[in-house]
Amino acid sequence: MGSKQEIVSQSRQYNRSMTRSDITQTPVEHPGRYTSGMLIFSDYRKHFTYQGKALYSLLFLRHPDKIKLRKEKFAIRNLQKIFAATFHLVPKIGFPTMSLRDLSAETGLSMGGLYSTISYKENIAIMVKDIVALVCHDLVKEAKAQPNPSLALEYMVRGYLYASTLLQPWFYFLYFETRSLPLKDQEASKNIERFTVDELARLLEQQRAALVGSNINGVSSDFIATMALAMIQERYLKPWKYKKPAQTIDQYADHCLLLIEQVHRCPA
Repeated sequence: MGSKQEIVSQSRQYNRSMTRSDITQTPVEHPGRYTSGMLIFSDYRKHFTYQGKALYSLLFLRHPDKIKLRKEKFAIRNLQKIFAATFHLVPKIGFPTMSLRDLSAETGLSMGGLYSTISYKENIAIMVKDIVALVCHDLVKEAKAQPNPSLALEYMVRGYLYASTLLQPWFYFLYFETRSLPLKDQEASKNIERFTVDELARLLEQQRAALVGSNINGVSSDFIATMALAMIQERYLKPWKYKKPAQTIDQYADHCLLLIEQVHRCPA
């Protein structure tokens, strides 16, 4: 693992002059912007920075209050083991039941190594929530940078599908384990979904405004946005269903967008 400045440069997420404390509450900028042509999964994956060691470096930088290890390379190594073990154990026994001793046995880390890395079990859920929130923040930011509402909506739908596929264990965990978060973080987790639905609805309203005089149906943009998010969530909540999909993730995105368009524009 390189120095902190090298990691930041590689992920293109932060200014080189930032310190660990500076970065703690700084939103992340997604490096890839797609303003022409269709966004496809293979291209999105190449530019997606929330993966590999860069992802755990980001956690180290953002959570100095929770990660007590001062050596970044050791913290990243332990975090990778802890999150992999968590995502393996939780579907089997549930997060409330999972103990630090379970994590110690699964990761091979000592209890001291666990405490120095995450302090408390609940910090795992808080860090998952943080990453999912950052990804969704980036999606909205990049969607707003698109030249028109139709492209912005496509970016939101495809981007959310692709990001949640690449981070499937993280999105899956947060969906089912929001209840395991401290109360203030539970509300913040719920607000991620509200924020996403609101942005989808806003883009649909912008499209609708451009169709003045057309025979638009009476289905509200909020309802269509909620339906759209449910279709996206279907993909990461039921990975078993899509291990050998009849359609690729790109085709699934095509069908989601087509259905949204048909429901949005069909005559009353």
